[in-house]
Amino acid sequence: MKNLKNPTFIVFIFATSLIACKKDLKSITPISKTRGKTQDALNYSFNWETATSMPVNPSSPTSVSLPWQSQSGTPIDAYLVSDYKSSDGWKLVYNTFNTTVYPTASQQPAGGLYFALYNVYRGLLRFYLYIPPSYINNNVDIEHGLSLYTNNSTTSKMLNFEGGDIVDVTANTSVFTKTNNSGVSYGGGWYAMQYQIAYDPNFAATTYPNLGFTWNSRTVSISQINLNGTSTGGITGNITQKSSGFNWAGALINAGLSAVEIYGTAGFATGTNIAGAASGGLAGNITGFLDAIFGGSSGNTQEVDLKMNSTITMNGTLTASQPLVPNSLVVPGQTVGNSVGAPPPLYTSPLGVFNFPNKPTVHITSTKTTAPSSWDGPANAYYVNTFTLDPAFVTSIQKNTAVTGSATVTVQNAQVLLENLDASSSFYNYSAATETIGNIAVIDNTTIDGRKLTPTTETALVRVTVLVTPSNGTTPPIRIVKTFLGTLVTP
Repeated sequence: MKNLKNPTFIVFIFATSLIACKKDLKSITPISKTRGKTQDALNYSFNWETATSMPVNPSSPTSVSLPWQSQSGTPIDAYLVSDYKSSDGWKLVYNTFNTTVYPTASQQPAGGLYFALYNVYRGLLRFYLYIPPSYINNNVDIEHGLSLYTNNSTTSKMLNFEGGDIVDVTANTSVFTKTNNSGVSYGGGWYAMQYQIAYDPNFAATTYPNLGFTWNSRTVSISQINLNGTSTGGITGNITQKSSGFNWAGALINAGLSAVEIYGTAGFATGTNIAGAASGGLAGNITGFLDAIFGGSSGNTQEVDLKMNSTITMNGTLTASQPLVPNSLVVPGQTVGNSVGAPPPLYTSPLGVFNFPNKPTVHITSTKTTAPSSWDGPANAYYVNTFTLDPAFVTSIQKNTAVTGSATVTVQNAQVLLENLDASSSFYNYSAATETIGNIAVIDNTTIDGRKLTPTTETALVRVTVLVTPSNGTTPPIRIVKTFLGTLVTP
């Protein structure tokens, strides 16, 4: 039988590199802010769907096209290029472009030029960062991520869905970093960054600056990426890892990491397990992966956001690196302290689609029976071990009311998986399939024959498929697949 191994770290790859072009100016509408001791930059509203260029000062010598109007350089990934429609759930959250800014290296605002969209049905927060020409000295990559900003012991589960492809609800993720392997050139351009946000029902009761997000980014230089021993330097994408903090010096050099994230199936060669899992997931086959989002775009292509653990190493340097946008952000759904003067976001409802308050409980029931005479072993040493998910886990799902007002959110499936099964004994037998997912293997929800199993050796995982069905009649349903670390118990 198979001896299953445990992965160590998690990493992700996504393909999103954007280039700016020149277009006509459009008017914008300023949003009022809470004023206090400081005067921070306002977030400005504009119609990103109809605008032909970003709002900048009319006297600016340079205009800035929208990211999806790619006309030179590397285009946006095909699975993202048309995925920004408000009818599909995208909302404008932050925007520092306005008719007073100059999009130049010497005159851009201190916090940088960017805007961010959020998808209410998928829980995805996507930043578009504009880097002016000549702001970067050489062709470089950008390391970026989110961290919880707090001045007390307040914490949140909102970043837990970005820690890897297995979620431990008892261990909150406070910070993660990503590195994109599609560099930004000396000529400037757009850089897209996307993060999955978990719903935290307690976040609405928080106040900024007691708690918020810090969005960090910094230039780095990557010379080579290896995926499972094969050089993948030609693949654009993000490398992601959990981190104890933004320790830039230790986060990159020869980092031993372990997961990839792709959009669509184009990022890897046809026939690879990653591409196959993405294609199968689009067809409704939830196997071969632990974490993914499928569907939700009314365009001709459906978005796929799939994470899979893999052995990844990076070689690079932080020589001449420079910080870009270390911004502390007010998060939608929370209030702002009057003395702070921080600008509120343009979208004000809580983020995330769903979450679970506790680990799933998986019950082991072992029934002793007589071993078949054909077995090569002692008599009466045969147990039938069954694994059952406590139904209280499924019913405990926490749904964001900002989503359920315009969509139905249901648990479509909850499947028990076993990892680290010690199957070295010849007395083991199981009929369920074994899935090899990146560097780990799991046994599907099942009955196992052999010795009496205890909760001390095996690891229980529960793969949950949540179906989000928008009620507008135009946006396709979304399947969000998350896998949670469970607790094994005996009666």
